[in-house]
Amino acid sequence: MTKGEKVVKPIIVGDIGGTNIRFAIASTDKNGLPNLKHVWSSPAKHFCAFGDALEHFLTIASPSKNPLKGVFALAGPVDKNSVKLTNNSWTVKRDDLISRFGFERLVFMNDFAAMARSIPELPSKAFKVLQTGDASCVLSSKPTTAVAGAGTGLGQALLIRDEATKWAVLPTEGGHQPYSPMDKLETEIHKLLQKKLKYVSFEDICSGQGLENVYEALLKINGLENKILNAKSITEEASGNNLVAIQTCEFTANTLMNFIGNAVLSSGSWQGAVLAGGVSQHLKEYLSADSALEKFTNKGKMTQRMENVPLRLLIDPTAPLIGAASSN
Repeated sequence: MTKGEKVVKPIIVGDIGGTNIRFAIASTDKNGLPNLKHVWSSPAKHFCAFGDALEHFLTIASPSKNPLKGVFALAGPVDKNSVKLTNNSWTVKRDDLISRFGFERLVFMNDFAAMARSIPELPSKAFKVLQTGDASCVLSSKPTTAVAGAGTGLGQALLIRDEATKWAVLPTEGGHQPYSPMDKLETEIHKLLQKKLKYVSFEDICSGQGLENVYEALLKINGLENKILNAKSITEEASGNNLVAIQTCEFTANTLMNFIGNAVLSSGSWQGAVLAGGVSQHLKEYLSADSALEKFTNKGKMTQRMENVPLRLLIDPTAPLIGAASSN
């Protein structure tokens, strides 16, 4: 235990995604901030069930006694007693975990809600500044931050601070809002996606699957052979000389910036906005481009106000663990 750290009861925190899993033992320092130890990660496919992964972690972490509290951020709709992961075959059941590990208190939360909750607890080095802005230009009794995360899907939430300086997360399904094209290229891509999907949402562009959708559409627009690439390959080839992959990343980044700008407008989040998620991190160079920032700020009569909104990219992979520890 480090000097000044006060630990009453350790907490197991977990970030359980469709592809990867992370666990840590969380405690609280003298300032009430979460502190993580024994951070461990693994591909989910290495384990048959969630409980097996947790048992393996506890063996590695070797706490003197299994923590009596657990907070797990899970990638799926959170019910009272169980969670079926969206992109994983696991179903995580509360009663099974209590019986197997002896938890006295066990909390399930959505993984994106945990991501959003981590924001006020993280140091400045956990973020890349996309627009400095000036939040002091607007007064608010309840500062609100718009949060959007592009990964397997497109998450959106609001982070709200009340008068007692406590933070609350309001999850939304804003990623499923309809996408509206604004110029010729956007209209061409929208038409092709509409033919394929019928309903075109922002998530159909700003996500891993979205990268693949846009890449396929741009191949057709440019009259090129339909060479299928997954999202990872698209971002990798954009680092080389694949012009369609570069155009795909630019288009997706610009659309994501348009989306988070719309989220600021609709929620009044003048104090700031944060982008998160694996796809967002892979697009960080494109999100910093002038064309992307213009998509964020160019909101007609509200453009000048949008130019004062601080915008950051969250780059700390342990953020959902911090958020889970802060929500117990």
